[in-house]
Amino acid sequence: MNIFINQQPRDIPDQCSLEQLLTQVLGIPVAGLAVAVDQTVIPNTHWQSYVLQPADKVMLIRATQGG
Repeated sequence: MNIFINQQPRDIPDQCSLEQLLTQVLGIPVAGLAVAVDQTVIPNTHWQSYVLQPADKVMLIRATQGG
């Protein structure tokens, strides 16, 4: 299935949850991460149950420190 992650096309397994995308497919640390799908922020408490759909537009935003 094809989705977009930060405007880049990406092929992922069918029935992939948001949590699976982050931890298994991308292998990124989730601390300090915010995720929006099709311009709707998905709370991290819903990542496990949120199943991605073809052509979803996923935006990953990482909180950083700075001045």
